[in-house]
Amino acid sequence: MTSKLTLSIDSKVIESAKRLSKARGQSISKLVEEYLKKIGRLEKNPMRSSILELKGIGGKASKNFNYKRKIAEYLAKKYK
Repeated sequence: MTSKLTLSIDSKVIESAKRLSKARGQSISKLVEEYLKKIGRLEKNPMRSSILELKGIGGKASKNFNYKRKIAEYLAKKYK
C-alpha cells in the first residue's frame, strides 16, 4: 500500500534529486523511499552505520571516531 507524503525541501536539493532521478531512471518518490528504507536498516544495525560513516556513505565520521572501540562495543553488546 502506498500513501502520499508532502515534504518541504530546499530547491537546490530538489534540482539535484531531479538530475539523480533522471540518471537512474527512477522517480524521486522511489529514490526517497529507498533512502528511508536504508535509514531504517542502519538504525537496526548501528555497527553497519558506523562502517558506512567511515566509508563516507552514511555521513562523515568525526575526527575522534575510534573504529576499534566501536567494533569492541558492538561485539560486546551482540554477544552479551
